Amino acid sequence: MGWLTMPLLWAQAAGSGSGASAAAAAGSGTGVGNPAAMASLAFRRWCSGLTLCSPQVIPSMDGLWAFLASLAMLFAVAMVFQGPLLALQQLIDIPGHAALVRQATRRVWRAGRLVSALITFTVLAWTGSQTLGFLAEKTDRGKTDLTLLTRSRERFELGLEQGVLAGLTPLRDLAGLADNLPLLICAVYLAFRASSGMLPPAGPAVGRPREKSLPARFTTRGGGGSGWPNVIWGCGSLYILYRLVARASGSVDLPLGGCLVVEALLVPLMMLLCDGFLLAWILSELRNAGFDQIGEDRFHPGQALELMPAAALGCAVALPARYVAALVFLALQHLPTSVGTTALGRYIRWQLGWGLVDLQGASLVVLGSVGVVAWSRGSIGDASWGFKRLLEDQAGHLIVALAMAAAAACLLAGLIYPLVLLLPPAGWVLPAADSYAHYVTLPVGLWTLAALIELAERSLPRR
Repeated sequence: MGWLTMPLLWAQAAGSGSGASAAAAAGSGTGVGNPAAMASLAFRRWCSGLTLCSPQVIPSMDGLWAFLASLAMLFAVAMVFQGPLLALQQLIDIPGHAALVRQATRRVWRAGRLVSALITFTVLAWTGSQTLGFLAEKTDRGKTDLTLLTRSRERFELGLEQGVLAGLTPLRDLAGLADNLPLLICAVYLAFRASSGMLPPAGPAVGRPREKSLPARFTTRGGGGSGWPNVIWGCGSLYILYRLVARASGSVDLPLGGCLVVEALLVPLMMLLCDGFLLAWILSELRNAGFDQIGEDRFHPGQALELMPAAALGCAVALPARYVAALVFLALQHLPTSVGTTALGRYIRWQLGWGLVDLQGASLVVLGSVGVVAWSRGSIGDASWGFKRLLEDQAGHLIVALAMAAAAACLLAGLIYPLVLLLPPAGWVLPAADSYAHYVTLPVGLWTLAALIELAERSLPRR
């Protein structure tokens, strides 16, 4: 049902023929250059791999305008919170920007355990996914997708377009880790052990030479003693089962639904909580990497659990289009097909098309709040007040940091596509290009998150 719902929705917009025949034509991909097929392909790439893609047939730089508009909006916010003089001073503070680059790079370099674990699980998950897809699916489908995407685009145009859209999602490889099944299975196992008291207490806290332990904000809550371990392993187990059933039923690219109306809320919520716990782990590792004295080498889930539910909010801020896409698509399957010709249908077409790009562009305005979560007590209110302090103290530096992160993601992802597309057309070429683009933007995401954590630390109240 999910495979036919998307093309039918856009076919109704074009008013082409009967619904069934239009859906079949768009779904099969036989009509190269078909706007409905292109919109469906863009949505499938986002849902299956968090690769933002233009939903229209001809090349477009709308992603660039969305990015520039978000920076302009963030600059206006900086003018309000900092005043024009301080905001402009921080924008042209070249030594300050260079220091931020060094300090954020140092955090990532010192978080060796985190980097090695992410690379290992990423390679394992993506390689396994591509192998299963190659063995189980029809190879002509991937080749048709590639032909559809490249018919109206030269390689450099596709690379530029994909690079710009990658710049709108600098944290795409860190805020959506629940789709990495091997990593999620390990996280669920650790959360279950924490909930059942099978883990020893967390080791000595880390701190600077002048601090024997972490500040009090990190010791007021015990992650293992709260209810979050039960929530995480429960939601994680259900989401793992959901993903396995979806793959077994052939719904690899799109969310599996059509059973209960409540699934439109439950599936995105499970996804958000699992993403949040994994992001909390990354935040705690990068936060601790900035201290001069490093604690125990063994990872304890308690530190990550202490950042919930604020870390889940961070995922919603970093990738709002991920959860909105799942919610709208699952809800769509419980609506009559005639809705496509109504105002609601027009909204759904926009939301599942350019609306995803616009939503990701708007999220850059509040992306700095993700770094604040690392220094919070895990409450949403604490993270909100911390973001206000960040805007008052470091908004100018934040704008430049996001611009540098987007430029790096754009450059690296934009170079991958022209290189991979030099290969002869095949069903695995487009998924491989998307995967390699994620490989090269993973370090950019780590640096971006480290820079946000560094800026948030600078804005902490002085003691």
